[in-house]
Amino acid sequence: MPKIRILLADDHTFVRDGLRALLERQTDMTVIAEASDGRECVQMALDHAPDVVMMDVAMPGMNGIEAARRVLAANSAIRVVMLSMHQDESYVLRSLKAGATDIC
Repeated sequence: MPKIRILLADDHTFVRDGLRALLERQTDMTVIAEASDGRECVQMALDHAPDVVMMDVAMPGMNGIEAARRVLAANSAIRVVMLSMHQDESYVLRSLKAGATDIC
């Protein structure tokens, strides 16, 4: 069975490293690329066509909500999981409207 291919996008290296370590313990998942901001995330998604993008809502250059819109406009088969420490409902609603399938 093929592994789920994941792109991680977060402006904090420590967070990306931790997520990578957790995800790569799963036998059916692999991290194929990492991005440190929204623009880089969009480019990596175009270059690598991951199955899933896990990204932070708040990133420099381009936030995760706009990056999700652009990723999904280019490839609607990609699933987007938004990560956020914000408890404001507007982030959740805007993320879902942008096409995110889950918010953590």
